Amino acid sequence: MPTTKTSPNGSPATLLRPAPTHGPCRQSSRPTLNQLQPNSSVDPFRVPTVFVVDDDAEMRESLELLLMAETFRVETYESADAFWEVFHPDRRGCVILDLRMPGMDGLELLERLAEHDHGLAVIVVSASADQRERVRAKELGAIDFLPKPYDTKKLLTTIREQLLQY
Repeated sequence: MPTTKTSPNGSPATLLRPAPTHGPCRQSSRPTLNQLQPNSSVDPFRVPTVFVVDDDAEMRESLELLLMAETFRVETYESADAFWEVFHPDRRGCVILDLRMPGMDGLELLERLAEHDHGLAVIVVSASADQRERVRAKELGAIDFLPKPYDTKKLLTTIREQLLQY
């Protein structure tokens, strides 16, 4: 906050207090994973990616922000169909998959993925899945099943464990 004092020549002078500092600011010259987005020059086949597949725009956006804050490379898809259009079995990473979506649902996407040799760990996140769907998702290769709202710490821990394998 500025304060007013009288200068040596008798005129009023405004003094500004310096803003408080909160410790040194460090900047890394090494790019973080969230700087390596899909349209960058980084080879998408070399950098593990977290693919978010959910028809709920708010869920996609909140997951994207959370994952980018954790320096993960993130790609989001509004449907299983949209993800399947760009799927490549040589991509590596983790898929966060909703089950109930218009068009191809999460279980159908899991079935299609099961038909291919791929390097993607799938974590199912669903608000309304029944026991039969949970069992089927595991049979089709899902490594974990988290109910919505999900436990953020558990989700991040599971993603980290999977991406450390690359």
